[in-house]
Amino acid sequence: MRGCSSGKSWRTTSELRAGAKIETGEVFQRAKIRDEITRLTELYGAKGYAFTDVNPSVAPDAQTKTAAILFNIKEGDLIRIREIRISGNDKTRDNVVRRELRVNEQEVIDTVSMKRSYQRLTNLNFFETVEILPKQVESDKVDLDVKVKEKSTGSFSIGGGFSTLDRLTAVADITEGNFQDSLTSLQFDLFNTKTNYTTYEENKSGGTATFGRWFSEFTSGAVSLVYENLKISNPIEGANSLVLQQVGTQSTSGFRSSITRDTRDYYIDPRTGSRTAVNFDLGTRILGGTNNFFKIQLDGAKYTPLFWDTRHMIRGRFGLIDGYGGRPVPLTEQFYVGGISTMRGFVFGRAGPVTPEGTLLGAARQIVINNDFIFPVSAEAKLNGVLFFDYGQGFNLANRINVGDLRKAAGIEARWISPFGPLRVAYGLNLDPRPLERRGVFEFSVGSLF
Repeated sequence: MRGCSSGKSWRTTSELRAGAKIETGEVFQRAKIRDEITRLTELYGAKGYAFTDVNPSVAPDAQTKTAAILFNIKEGDLIRIREIRISGNDKTRDNVVRRELRVNEQEVIDTVSMKRSYQRLTNLNFFETVEILPKQVESDKVDLDVKVKEKSTGSFSIGGGFSTLDRLTAVADITEGNFQDSLTSLQFDLFNTKTNYTTYEENKSGGTATFGRWFSEFTSGAVSLVYENLKISNPIEGANSLVLQQVGTQSTSGFRSSITRDTRDYYIDPRTGSRTAVNFDLGTRILGGTNNFFKIQLDGAKYTPLFWDTRHMIRGRFGLIDGYGGRPVPLTEQFYVGGISTMRGFVFGRAGPVTPEGTLLGAARQIVINNDFIFPVSAEAKLNGVLFFDYGQGFNLANRINVGDLRKAAGIEARWISPFGPLRVAYGLNLDPRPLERRGVFEFSVGSLF
């Protein structure tokens, strides 16, 4: 049995019961009482009662083995924001910080919107720490102190993996994130990468100009104009005909576009929320390149909070690519299923097509489903452990997609949000290894800040 009492509530008891975390007749759990306190506090906080005090009292009945629970609510005064002060933002402009705030001066304070403001400022990834502190200046007014500590926002990222069948491979990327940020963004990137795919080497250089725009609280879009110059070289003996066909220099000019809806609470280490993205890429000779292709990708992930700060993440990806105008799909644009970013427990690309001799082939289709059970190892050190089960495969155009035949892997991973950037170390087991495949694969990826 449960009830609420309040001296001057803006809602009736029946209204306060709506959406309750506790129901009459269920087994008594103190965790649910804590959840109910949070729910009621946020309910009042969203209406401007920032200092509402919710105190539960439990009256057990030994004879009936039941307990009556009464929540005593003391609202306090309706609070307004007098002034918002921002400090610690030497490089980031005040208007960038204020744009992310979901509360305004002279308005009734909304603690739920304050929480969202904290999430948005944190997700900018410009700051080491973010604090939003209300300071009571009158009985019904507060000042908000928004304190941030900036961090380096340029990044240098590397990743790689190793097995006895394949040599060490690595990739690198350099970006600068905190530059003239606004709701509408324009970003320019130049790149020059060298990648050893074990069956051939790829040199890629070029640039992109990206126009981005936030459409709503959670939805954004981006369109990039792309030019890439590609050189495929040093194919191994016995390389497949597709690799040999593309040895030499080629170029890609065209567009890459995306629409994303992201409700995650913290992008780097989410506990709740979801992210859904649709991507469409087009390479066309009309803009001066030599490649013609189109590429479609769907990507969705959902985070569900569980007990003791654990959480479950399920992510699904589907992609397809095809060439047109008589041109093959560029090797660099194909899907390589296998590796720490797709299917852990497989060497890069080897959960997709390979020759009978084990030579790596790219895929024209991909399905990847990741299941992660994430648990904290050290909250202070920002270290998490992950138990995972991955399910997916890459396919040729000629292959029919049979869901029952998808590859499977399971294993354990460590994730550390280090001073150098996110670090991942994973060991995965291939649950149904085929000839020339390893039973287990160790991989890592790490990023550093400058």
